[in-house]
Amino acid sequence: MLRCFTSRHVRQSIILAIFAGALAFGQGFGTIVGTVTDPTGAAIPAANVKVIDEATSVSRETATNEQGYYVIPSLRPSKYTLQIAAPGFSQSVRKGIQLEADQSLTVNQTVSVQQAAESIEVNAAASQVDTTTATTSAVVDQRRVVDLPLNGRNAASLLLVVVAGAIPAPANDVDQGNTKTFPSVVTVSTNGSRQNQVSFRLDGSYNNDIYTNVNQPFPFPDAL
Repeated sequence: MLRCFTSRHVRQSIILAIFAGALAFGQGFGTIVGTVTDPTGAAIPAANVKVIDEATSVSRETATNEQGYYVIPSLRPSKYTLQIAAPGFSQSVRKGIQLEADQSLTVNQTVSVQQAAESIEVNAAASQVDTTTATTSAVVDQRRVVDLPLNGRNAASLLLVVVAGAIPAPANDVDQGNTKTFPSVVTVSTNGSRQNQVSFRLDGSYNNDIYTNVNQPFPFPDAL
């Protein structure tokens, strides 16, 4: 899985994260946050919020605060089921929530007043918008890594394909020649950022050359 991030702050940068295999150590964990409200829009404090990893059935729980807000951090990239229970309200179940690596996903939920012994299950996937960070991101799954054209089969060059505003940049000040710079270096400028303001990660670990701050080699695309 290949993920690209573009910051909208003054110091704009890109974080290109490439995750190979299903390694748990060093993986880019995500966070699910949101607000639980009643049909009138009022916050529901002390509601029990549980997320269940649909692949492993591992669950995490928390409770909403006085503003109805909850945060569940350090979740591995996967699909999740969200369950919400509060006294006097119907249990709410929302399935198929896709959490990507290093993503802060906002999932707000409205629960209904309980009429009888009932629960509400939501299966439709709603549009997911990141309202918790000033970051835009793009995810390239394994199929797209294989199918998209790659000149030289360098997965890092996918940054130029999927990230808005990313363009090839001159190698000045970063390319130190064959004896000091890897042949697989990708010099990119995104929305005015410099070539050395790009951060690359492999399995969640820093994958930049510490001398020139360009990317170190990545595995060939078929292995990602």
